[in-house]
Formats: sequence, C-alpha cells, structure tokens
Amino acid sequence: MRSREDEAFRIGWEAARASAHAGRRGLGASEERSARSARAPDGPPVTLDFLRRNRVVLASAVCLAVGAALVVQTGRTPVRGDRLGRLFLEIMAPFQRATSAVGDAVSGTWRGVGEILQAHAENAALRARIRGLEERLDRVDEVERENGRLRTLLDFRQTLQGDVLTARVIGRDATGLSRTLTIDRGEADGFPRGAAVLAPEGVVGQVFLVSAHAARVLLVTDHNSGVDALVERTRARGIVQGTVDGTCALKYVKRTEDVQVGDDLVTSGLDGIFPKGLPIGRVTAVDKRGQGLFQSAEVAPRVDFDRLEEVLVTRGPVVPVEQAPAPGS
Repeated sequence: MRSREDEAFRIGWEAARASAHAGRRGLGASEERSARSARAPDGPPVTLDFLRRNRVVLASAVCLAVGAALVVQTGRTPVRGDRLGRLFLEIMAPFQRATSAVGDAVSGTWRGVGEILQAHAENAALRARIRGLEERLDRVDEVERENGRLRTLLDFRQTLQGDVLTARVIGRDATGLSRTLTIDRGEADGFPRGAAVLAPEGVVGQVFLVSAHAARVLLVTDHNSGVDALVERTRARGIVQGTVDGTCALKYVKRTEDVQVGDDLVTSGLDGIFPKGLPIGRVTAVDKRGQGLFQSAEVAPRVDFDRLEEVLVTRGPVVPVEQAPAPGS
C-alpha cells in the first residue's frame, strides 16, 4: 500500500513540474530578465515571487494531481481501505448537501411560482365565466318573472269581455303632488281619455291625459279620483276616493249600513268606467263619529302601485265574464 501512495505522489509531482515548466516557457523576455535579476547574489531565485506569478497554474496542477491520485488510489485500493477517498467524501458531503438543498429550494420556488401564476390565470378565467353565468341567470330569471306576470295578466284578461289592450308602465310621478303613472300606449292605439286601467289584483285608475304614443293614468289613491264601490258582504254603496297620504277612503256610506273592518270593496259598475265586481281594497278602520247622515272608512288598496309593471286598458265597454257553474252544483 505504501508503494502505491508513493507512486501516486510521484505522478502528482511530475504533473506539477510539467505545468510549472509550461508556464515558465510562456514568460516573455522581459519577465525572464526580471526573474534572473531577482536571484540572490549567492543563491537560487526568489520562491515567493515565483509562486505569486504562477499561482493559477500551480493551483490547477495541484488539483489535477489530487484528482489523479484519487483516481489511482480508488482504482487500486479496496473500497474499505480507501482512507483518502473516505476523507474526501466526508469533506465534500456538506457542500454537496448544501448545493442539493439550494437546488431543490430554487427548483421548488420556481415550480411554486409557476403553479401560482397558472392558478391565478385559471381563477381569473373561472371568475369571468361565473360572472357570465350569473348575468345569464339573471336574464333568465327576469324573463321567467315577466312571463309569470304576463300569464297572470292573460288569465285576468280571460275574465273580461270587451276590447282590452296590454300596456307597460314606463314612468311614475316624481313630484309627489299627484298619484299618476305613465304607460307606453296612447291615441295611436285607440286609448280614449277616461279609459279604465286594470290589473289582476284589482282597479288601478283611469286615463286622464293622452298623447299619440303615451298616456297618463290617475290612480285610485289620488285625491282627485273617485270610484263607485260596494261593500261585498252587505252590498252597501259608497265612493272610494284617494287621500293625501296615498291611501283610500270609503265615503258617503249611510250611517245605518253595516260596514266592518276586513270587509272587501268591489266596483259597482254604475260609474260607466269600471266593470262591475272588480276588487278595490279592504276596510281597515270605520269612523261613525259625528251626527251626520254618513259614515266613512279607511281602505287599503288591493294593488301595489309601486310594483306595477303591466296593466290592461279598456277601449270601450267591458263586462266581466260570468263563471260557468261547477259540475254537480
């Protein structure tokens, strides 16, 4: 084993001498003269100056020699007796672990960044798709709600006999001075002034102003309106008028008539505007104070005017269709 180590050392030393000789030959004339002048008066050249000028070449030669020695030693020495290889392995292992850890961290970081960017793009695409689906769903829901209202309006139309047209509500009074609606049909559609405006829930009002393609509707809650009405339970007659607070009142009912809270009011058909038997509202309070001939009552309208979107407008006399008797009755 000792001879093998001596042989490896000799090979390394010869490689170092060869590299040093090659570097020495590469020196210029001026450098060689400087080297000669650097000799001591009575000895060899200055060693430190030589090492400084040839440090790169010498370092390369030493590494080459160590590598060659390791190769020779590894190839000729059994694995268990390779002390130099084991020492070199022990020295290099921490550096290899650190290099591997840094490489894994950098690779993992870049992989994580790529995954984050991909996830961000996918999330943006999914959010855009969700927004599109939500908008589509909103449109579908709106169409379904409109179809439901129109079906209800059509069913109500089947209960009336006469010339009736559908109109859309396109505006409301914003001043608060009157209770009116604007619809999208007018004289071009044959709507006369004073035409009745109806909804499936009951009476809405009557047309009081008409243009070629629009009309204004005076609601039953306006203080200038008036509808001839009957108490459905007792057939007591009175006039439903609007009030300043946006509700209705039943007036001119004889004091002797039986009117109670919860009674429903319907049109009498005697005013020549509204068909008979259409709902108007429900009595919420009765006032019999005073010594007059009449009593009055507060009435809540059946129609929610703030949510009204479509109405029926009469273009002439309209009467309710009589319901056929049920089989077996």
